Amino acid sequence: MMDTKVILQKSQQAARQAGFPDPAPLPLLEGDLQPRGLEDVISRCLCLHAVAAVSFGFDRRRALDWLEREELVSQLTPLEAAFIHGRGSAERFQVQVEALWALAWALAIVPRLDFGTVCSDDFVEMLPDLKAGAGGGSLRKQARLRPLIELVEALDLAYCLHWGIREAELRRKRAPGRVAPYVVEERRRALEWLLSDQEWDEVQLDT
Repeated sequence: MMDTKVILQKSQQAARQAGFPDPAPLPLLEGDLQPRGLEDVISRCLCLHAVAAVSFGFDRRRALDWLEREELVSQLTPLEAAFIHGRGSAERFQVQVEALWALAWALAIVPRLDFGTVCSDDFVEMLPDLKAGAGGGSLRKQARLRPLIELVEALDLAYCLHWGIREAELRRKRAPGRVAPYVVEERRRALEWLLSDQEWDEVQLDT
């Protein structure tokens, strides 16, 4: 059984070392967290990949054709489906590349989740080549969920860092850390979704 007190202490220490404010007493994560199934996480990754590609200029029709071939259209969220069909802001989905990075880490496709750096420039090369029409088979074969303890520790750290960002906002101070606040927020979104039953568009990011 996981010791959530030890996990929180580790997260608080990491937050301090990263230059975040000394975390206030924060609630412990629930001890019975369980990750979603592997196929659900893979499908979410592939949907995010296609939607993010459209947000950066990839042709909507080609993205939709690809999603149809991969049998993923039904896995799009309402907001994603609307965006694929031309409604909604691209910026919302551009920043979710960092959420995709966190999920790719959870699937052991990305080797390390460093909250002090943005996703790597070669990230797109780790994912199916949409321009070439490559399917998701290679990713599916490679993917495996990391051990639960690693996922929980990452979520707890993301929560502590996000708390520090919100605290700075309340005090009208510069956000701490070496990356833009959305990086932490989007990665936390992914981890919260992964370890909960919340719908992607409705993930709660309270601190």
